[in-house]
Amino acid sequence: MTRRLATIGLMTVLSIAVCSPSIQTQDSGPFTSTLKDINAVFVVVEQLPDGAKILGLTKETIQTDVELKLLLAGIGVTTLEEGKKLPGRPFVFVNVNMTNNVKAANITVELDQDALLARNGRPVPSVQTWSTVVLLTNPDAQAIRDAVKELVDKFLNAWLSVNPKK
Repeated sequence: MTRRLATIGLMTVLSIAVCSPSIQTQDSGPFTSTLKDINAVFVVVEQLPDGAKILGLTKETIQTDVELKLLLAGIGVTTLEEGKKLPGRPFVFVNVNMTNNVKAANITVELDQDALLARNGRPVPSVQTWSTVVLLTNPDAQAIRDAVKELVDKFLNAWLSVNPKK
């Protein structure tokens, strides 16, 4: 009974988060312009929760999926060390979170980069300037990988809209 209530509670919180304007896809308007002139990024995949082990899902698999999609679209992928030398230090951040019993998964893909405050020109490190999120119920490893790829595709569509291929 406690697990069931915890799952319902998590689903409710995640559903509210999905509807929150602060984390819905920012693939148009002023947020897309923040992707202009980004030629390379590094990728950070958050440590996966214990539920991922049940599915046989690894951080390395997700990292490879994301990096391959970026490379195929024409975005350079660097190491963390090389990425810290890029102008603005842009990076794609992937977070896969799930309940321990794998009844629900919340996946976020975002682009973070350094920014300057408009009012005083002070630098601000690692600001989220683009993001998208999805909630899955009863996912398996392939469904999670497919969802991550779809979210990366949304990012790439936004990126391509301000960085057309020549």
